[in-house]
Amino acid sequence: MRLQWWHPVLRISVRDMSPDLPKPYAPPVGPHAEAGRGMAILELVADRWGGCAIGEGALGPGGKTAWFELALGA
Repeated sequence: MRLQWWHPVLRISVRDMSPDLPKPYAPPVGPHAEAGRGMAILELVADRWGGCAIGEGALGPGGKTAWFELALGA
């Protein structure tokens, strides 16, 4: 996880090895589902969000970085 403060914006980014980029929120999941709520929460609280591929490496797909921004006073 990486936090960057670019006054007045805080950007939080997370890197993982999955090549699948984040997708916009889909219809609600069932009340007993164990996954699927992250993007809904992100779209409610973040001012902007996105993701970018890291690229191929010697061990295969390099994964991705997903990020979101929170603006002070927004």
